[in-house]
Amino acid sequence: MKILHYTLGLPPYRSGGLTKYTYDLMKEQVKNGEDVYLLFPGQLKRNSNETIIKRYKVVNGINVYELINPLPVPLLNGIQNPEAFMQSTDYIVYREFLNSNKIEIINLHTLMGLHKEFLIAAKELTIPIVYTTHDYFGLCLKVNFLDSNSIICEDRNSNKCSNCNLKADSLNKIRILQSKEYRLMKNLGMIDKIKILKSYIKSDKSLDGIGENILLTKYNAQSSNYELLLKYYEEMFTLVDRFIFNSEITKKVYSKYIDIATKGDIVSITHKDIRDNRQKKYLNPYKLRLTYLGPDKPYKGFNLLITAMKILKELGYSNISLNVYGNTSYIGQIDENIKVNGKYVYSDLEKIFKETDLLIVPSRCYETFGFITLEAISYGVPVLLTDKVGSKDILKGNFNKGIIIQDSSEDIVKTLVTLYEDKSLIENMNHNILNDEFNITLSQHYQEINNIYNRILKEKIS
Repeated sequence: MKILHYTLGLPPYRSGGLTKYTYDLMKEQVKNGEDVYLLFPGQLKRNSNETIIKRYKVVNGINVYELINPLPVPLLNGIQNPEAFMQSTDYIVYREFLNSNKIEIINLHTLMGLHKEFLIAAKELTIPIVYTTHDYFGLCLKVNFLDSNSIICEDRNSNKCSNCNLKADSLNKIRILQSKEYRLMKNLGMIDKIKILKSYIKSDKSLDGIGENILLTKYNAQSSNYELLLKYYEEMFTLVDRFIFNSEITKKVYSKYIDIATKGDIVSITHKDIRDNRQKKYLNPYKLRLTYLGPDKPYKGFNLLITAMKILKELGYSNISLNVYGNTSYIGQIDENIKVNGKYVYSDLEKIFKETDLLIVPSRCYETFGFITLEAISYGVPVLLTDKVGSKDILKGNFNKGIIIQDSSEDIVKTLVTLYEDKSLIENMNHNILNDEFNITLSQHYQEINNIYNRILKEKIS
């Protein structure tokens, strides 16, 4: 099968869950004999606007192509000039690329950088288009449905989009971050020089506007452009043949904004490093060890968790301790029952989970999935998470492999007190994890995705 993936690129130039998942899936497809292609949005040239698709290189059997002069790629930083993100191009470029490589199925993982003409060309060639959801870009221009005050946006409108994107990256900055030179430095690991470049970009006033009040007036004046951009992405989504939602939450959010309820499969994602490391937990009757892995951001629920820990201490539950790992502004001992350990790498997880009785994922935003839940389960660690986290799908019930609660400090406190007083609840969850079928490996996921591809291709023939 000739499969084309469209994603942001390969590591180390691109990073994060989307990049890890797509790269691991493509390598697994190659391993199973598939003919795999990757198209990624590349450099924006200053002296030409012509869209070109150029062969980049072969990586682990993946035929990689660079899209020269794509649309800008905003990543997580928002959009400052809506009109620049819906420019048209000659769809013949895409048609010839798809035709010459005899692509049989397309799997999109983002719309960032991609012209609508790509999807039009694919439709003309009757090539099925699958879209795997990883975030909410296209529905939300800042990806995660958090407004300018980091509060969940329940009622999207173009005026709110204007305010949320007030401090988005300028086109000049995006051009630098998509440049061949920047990509080369990332790939070579030239971290210090990248930091210097970032410092230069940040200090260049011409790239960030001329004052918040002036910008606010400008953005409010062009709120209609944001409305047009959201419609542009909606039109792109309507050209998709099948969605692969990585969680029930993701499907629910997407279905709120576009009519796709009958066009999607819910498939939990995974990656190649997920292994069966499950171990029986032996709990100390007088202690409860909690772990939080992530940044100290309000939308991640970090403040809720810290507040909950302080309440627990005041209630006399000082033997409930929290270890924090991740990129935070804190370091060391916040309180006698809270320790911040700084950044971690994947190889640290074995030691971290060995010293963990319960993982806490207190997110307040709608997380499409969340690999960390999957990773905890792979080590036999039960999870306490909010109903905003997509990876709750793999828990299969409140007291099966974990507990699902509301996003409030009160719910965290109440649940932790219950678990501390009756640790058999955690032991039972650990028991359930150990005795459940371990069906979250990449090889099993590949089979699920392959079955979806084959089903779509058969529907096309019929």
